[in-house]
Amino acid sequence: MSIFQRYEEETRNILSQITDKISTLKTYDDKSDKGSTITLTTGLIRQADDLLKQMDMESRDNGDREMKDKCTTYKKSLQSLKSDFDAARNDADRSALLAGAGGNDRGRLLDVGSSLSRQNDTLTNARRIMSETEDVALEITEELGRNREKIQSARSKVQEVSGMTNTARRLVQSMSKRETQQRIMMYGLAVILLGAIIVVVYYMQK
Repeated sequence: MSIFQRYEEETRNILSQITDKISTLKTYDDKSDKGSTITLTTGLIRQADDLLKQMDMESRDNGDREMKDKCTTYKKSLQSLKSDFDAARNDADRSALLAGAGGNDRGRLLDVGSSLSRQNDTLTNARRIMSETEDVALEITEELGRNREKIQSARSKVQEVSGMTNTARRLVQSMSKRETQQRIMMYGLAVILLGAIIVVVYYMQK
């Protein structure tokens, strides 16, 4: 089993536990240990966040698209559970307050609870937007990394071609120099032969 698969198994297990804890909060009554359940659920959510970060790193290191898709799916599931948890916790708090309040106090508490619920929804949406923004930022970072690798590869090829061009230029210059030397030698030999012929003809006429 790979490291990513171990992280994935732990994440599924923790998400299942969070779901159970939320169900417990939704059925909260005076006999339930609400504080303990909230504390445990908050800790489980933190663990799930940490695991998903590790899974993200593994998927980026491996460059595996399937791993990235799984991370995205688990993130959405966790985000949904966070929203459910906040709603269940608020409902449990509201129920506890209403159970010990009178008629007038109960109305005021309901108003306060509604206001808090709206604020909680705003915070949940902000948290979701931050999570999505983080995902987009990670995608952009990965794309920049891939582009950097392409640029470096292209630069290496340009340098390699440049080196080959310089080598070819030196070879052509060397061949041209050798050709010039050979021509000079040929002209020198021709002059020497011509001089020898002239000398031979001169002595033959004597």
